[in-house]
Amino acid sequence: MRRLMIWLRHGALVLEWLLGVIWYLVTFWIPRKKAHPVADVYNALHHPKGIYLFGRVMALRVMTAPKAEDGKWENFKRMASNWFTLDFPNARVEVKIGDRVITIRSNKEGYFELHDTCDENITSVMVSLPNHGYSAEVDLIGSRDYKDMVIISDVDDTLMETGSVSMGKMLETTLFGNSLTRELVPGVGGLVSQLNCNGAHPVFYVTSSPWNLANFLKRVFQRAKLPDGGLFMTNWGLTPEQWLTPSHDQHKRQAIDEVASWYPDAKFILIGDDSQRDPEIYAAALEAYGSDFVLAILIRSVSGALRANEVRSKYESVNDEYGDFTANIAKDASEMRIILQTKGVL
Repeated sequence: MRRLMIWLRHGALVLEWLLGVIWYLVTFWIPRKKAHPVADVYNALHHPKGIYLFGRVMALRVMTAPKAEDGKWENFKRMASNWFTLDFPNARVEVKIGDRVITIRSNKEGYFELHDTCDENITSVMVSLPNHGYSAEVDLIGSRDYKDMVIISDVDDTLMETGSVSMGKMLETTLFGNSLTRELVPGVGGLVSQLNCNGAHPVFYVTSSPWNLANFLKRVFQRAKLPDGGLFMTNWGLTPEQWLTPSHDQHKRQAIDEVASWYPDAKFILIGDDSQRDPEIYAAALEAYGSDFVLAILIRSVSGALRANEVRSKYESVNDEYGDFTANIAKDASEMRIILQTKGVL
């Protein structure tokens, strides 16, 4: 069965490639010549080890601003437009960092990425597409200064109500709402902001949602007055290893490992919920890095008493290993706040 699934995925990849060739030929001469490509930067981060830049070269899109009274059809059209993008593969991207100019290329889907070991105290970089006459200054989030505490937070059903425990609820919320109607979990945004302490403690948001929704998510965060931070999302699509979405466990663990490599001496607060596998992923990170790595793990209970008891049992075995380390199972943000205060974080 496993071999059959692999062959089916490879067959689907061939079909996708053929359709991609047809789409490229159809869209190359007219739409691409009229399009105005831009470098849409999703991450522009400055950390103690350097600078991380991640974005996508795509055609400029002009979208109407959402309104709270917009109907489901209007919201659906706006949401669907996030998926129909005109990307520019192999585009030349120039990044000016101080007096240096670094040239990189976008991949076949238009994404570009840069890790640079910059040791300068700079606050912005210049990102240009020299072949298309585009240039923009991008502000950096964070600094190269040492940080003693870092926050990593899940998004869906931790910061923002998604209804992931119900497929119907999740689809309705995602497809027929907009950035002004998305419900935020009461109190958690204020908790993250308090922990961030006006930028003193960096924040990173991790979600399995696709990069197509990055700007939508940032608008939700701005409305909620959440602190600016790094964003880890996923690239949906067909590959030899996946049909549509990558492994949730692998994606979140890779994000934790990446951030930990940037802040090797910091202590971490990990925030999530029990609708997926946040408790198990965070426990595995604790076991891999040791008790000096994690200051607190905060889990919001959204899946009922059975799952909450399962998580408690999991952390009983963790506590056998790490003594007084505790994870909090909270139904609301006020319970999360209590566990942080008792640990002397705030």
